[in-house]
Amino acid sequence: MAARIPLILLLLLAATALSTLSALDTDVIIIDSLSALDTDVIIKDCNEGGLTELENVGSNKLVQSLGMFAVETYNRNLQEKNKAPPTTLLSFSHVTAAQSQVVEGAMYYLKIVAEDYHHARKVFDAKVLEQLWLNSTELISFTPSAH
Repeated sequence: MAARIPLILLLLLAATALSTLSALDTDVIIIDSLSALDTDVIIKDCNEGGLTELENVGSNKLVQSLGMFAVETYNRNLQEKNKAPPTTLLSFSHVTAAQSQVVEGAMYYLKIVAEDYHHARKVFDAKVLEQLWLNSTELISFTPSAH
């Protein structure tokens, strides 16, 4: 009988917590990655699968680091696959716009400004998948932007 008392108490506490949460009339806040705790990336009213515009992109350390990751990965892939000369590589400047999507992790859609060898600024669209529980960040696509 003594072993059942903690289980009963646990069930009562869980039921109380659920009834308290359902009584609250507040917006649901989803933190889309653990690193968001350090960078104030909080997504409100996010539906799984829906795109959410991220605010304050210029000062968002997570978004800017994902943009830098995308350019560095693009350069590394270019060198490994094509033995590309340094004149074809890009230099990260900044991310100008970002959206996130809750998938099996967080998919980030980034608009990145990068400079080529001649210091000409170009805009690229990148998709980066972050799965924190796998300690994984992957560049899904990196293409010149249409606009």
